[in-house]
Order: sequence, then C-alpha cells, then structure tokens
Amino acid sequence: MLYFFQQVLNGLHSGALYALLAFGYVLTNGILHRTNLAYGALFAFCGHTMILTAAFGYQALWLTLFASVALGVAAAFLYAALLSRVLSRSIFEPLADRAPNAIVVTTLGILLALSEASRIAADTHDLWLPPMLAQPIIFARGANFNATLTLIQLLDCAVVAATIG
Repeated sequence: MLYFFQQVLNGLHSGALYALLAFGYVLTNGILHRTNLAYGALFAFCGHTMILTAAFGYQALWLTLFASVALGVAAAFLYAALLSRVLSRSIFEPLADRAPNAIVVTTLGILLALSEASRIAADTHDLWLPPMLAQPIIFARGANFNATLTLIQLLDCAVVAATIG
C-alpha cells in the first residue's frame, strides 16, 4: 500500500505539470477559438534551452549552480518571448482569417521543427547538473520503504497550484 501511495505522490507532481500545460491550451483555445498544437513543443524547446544554457554556465563559465540555473531560466524566457513574437507575426497573423484546419496543420509543422531543433541542439548528449533542492520529504514510513517527494517537486506543485488556482 505504501508503494501505491508513492505512485500517487509521483502522479500528483506529474499531473501538476500537465495541468499547467493544459491550462495554456484551454486559455488560448477559449480566447482565440483556435487549436495550437505547438504549445508543448514550445515549452519543451524553451526547457531544453534552459538546460543547455545552465549546463554551459555550470561547465564552461564555472558559475555556481544557482547562477547557472538563473542564466538558463533567463535564456529560456528570452527564447520563449522571441519565438512567440516571431511565430505570432510571421505565421499566425497571416493565417488569422483562414480555416481553423490551417492553424492546426501549421502548428503541427512548428511542433516538428522545434522538436528537431531541440534534438540537433543537444547533439544526442546527456547533460547532468548536480541535484538542486533534492532533499527528500517523507510523507509515510514503512518497514523498508519511505514514500517521499523532493523539495523541488513540492515547490513545483505549489507554483502550479498558485498559478492555476
């Protein structure tokens, strides 16, 4: 039963991140009445940019872990703003008075392009940073098993709850 509880805790964390992504889909679809399939790819691309920049800052620039993560977050927000502006002005505005299927097909193409750009940028290397805020918080103890979440997972859930709620 304790293992099941651990899986529920893991599901809560993953579900919170998916809820944030779904919130963006619903918000845009509700306001614009257009389906944008590139949201997930845009988030993943910017997240990948954050990881690559943070790894560069940590390994090449010799920044501290928090400084390299801050640099990565700044780069991810910059890429998100720049890419959103370029996509909005050059792709979505010209398609505004077209059929809704044109937006769906276009955003599917953007999704594929961003996914490939991320794959090429990573050059199929694994990038690892030291764990940050990885202290386990025990929710339940068993004879030989503890149900835990890390501090960063709890902070993720709290940020998502504050954003959506």
